[in-house]
Amino acid sequence: MRKRTLWLGAAAALLTCAGIATAAVIQQGNLRITVLSQILPYKLPRQGTAPIAVFVSGHLEAPKGGVPEQLQKMTVKVNRHGLLQSKGLPTCQVSQIQPASTERAMRNCGDALIGSGQFWASIVLPDQGAYPTRGRLLIFNGRQKGRPVLLTHIFTSNPFFSSFVISFAIKKTKGTYGTELSASLPQALGSWGYVDRIKLTLKRKYTYKGQHLSYFNSGCPAPKGVPRVVFPLALASFDFDGGLRLSTKVEKACAVKE
Repeated sequence: MRKRTLWLGAAAALLTCAGIATAAVIQQGNLRITVLSQILPYKLPRQGTAPIAVFVSGHLEAPKGGVPEQLQKMTVKVNRHGLLQSKGLPTCQVSQIQPASTERAMRNCGDALIGSGQFWASIVLPDQGAYPTRGRLLIFNGRQKGRPVLLTHIFTSNPFFSSFVISFAIKKTKGTYGTELSASLPQALGSWGYVDRIKLTLKRKYTYKGQHLSYFNSGCPAPKGVPRVVFPLALASFDFDGGLRLSTKVEKACAVKE
C-alpha cells in the first residue's frame, strides 16, 4: 500500500511538472459550463515575462436537455503577471473579415492572426428546431475606433454559409487581474443560435525592428526562494438571458525558470 501511495504521489508530481491541462466546471440549474486550459512552457521567469502558448477549450450544455439560455456577455480577467503585447504587430479591421470565409479572412488579415481553433454550434431556425454545425474560428489582433481589440472570426458552411465577428474589448485594470477582455454576443450573433463548444490555441511570435516579440507572455509569480506556485490565471464570467451570471476562477501551476 505504501509503495502504491508513493507511486501515485510521484505520478501526480510528474503530471503537475508537465503542466497538464486543468478543468473548471460551474453549474446552476440546467446550465453547465466546463473550461479546460493549459499554458506552455511550465517553467517561467520569476521576474519579467516569457512567450507562452495558451490552449483553451470550453463547453456549454443543458444537462437535462433543451436549448441553453442565450449567452449575452462574456468577460475574462487575466492575471496581472500575464502580458498581451501587440507593439508592431499588424492589425485587422472588422470590414476585412465580415462577411468572409475562413480563406478570405486569412488572405486579408493573416499577418494579424494570434490564435485559431474550431467551434461547434447550433443554428436555431424559427419553427424548424436547432441544426448542429461546426467550423473554423480565427482570432486576430484588431482595432476599433482607435482602440485595441481581439476580433474572433467564426465561419461555417453547413447548413448554409455564415460568418460572424465577435469583438473583445481590451481594458487595463488594477489588482490581481491586470487585463479585462469583454464581448457582447447577441450584438455579433443576433438570433442565429449559440456556440456550445470551442477549442483554441493562442500563440503568436513575431519580429519588430529586430526584436523577437510574442503577443502572449507570462511570468511565474512565485515568492523568492519558492520554486513553484499555484496562482489565479483568469476569472471568467458569463451573463445569460434572465439575469443569470456564472463565474469561475481558473488556477494554474508554474515553476520558476532559473
